[in-house]
Amino acid sequence: MYVKTAADDEQIRKNGCDLRQLYPWENVVVPPWNSTLCSIRPSESSAPHGHATDETFIFTGGKGHVRIGEEERAVIPGDVIYIPHGTHHIVTNTSDSDPLTFVSIYWLQPSEQGEEQR
Repeated sequence: MYVKTAADDEQIRKNGCDLRQLYPWENVVVPPWNSTLCSIRPSESSAPHGHATDETFIFTGGKGHVRIGEEERAVIPGDVIYIPHGTHHIVTNTSDSDPLTFVSIYWLQPSEQGEEQR
């Protein structure tokens, strides 16, 4: 059995989010995707940014709103959002007291994987 604990994992701050890297996980199978646990502090937003990877957010706590390209909507726990690669996005926590938490899963599309290896 392999176990990661929050106490043992490094937390970093990137793009205005507090992050805990889940995968890749050293000495454990490497899946075709990466993932992080993300938290936006109360009344804060992530930095507007985009990636070369496709991305999915699975919201697990708090409340806020997400802007993907020109679209914006409120989010609550249980919401799942897909973000195509190259699309700018921003996540905002609308609570004054509670963090907005979500899992981010991201991957390169097969055509981009082949291009990356060239």
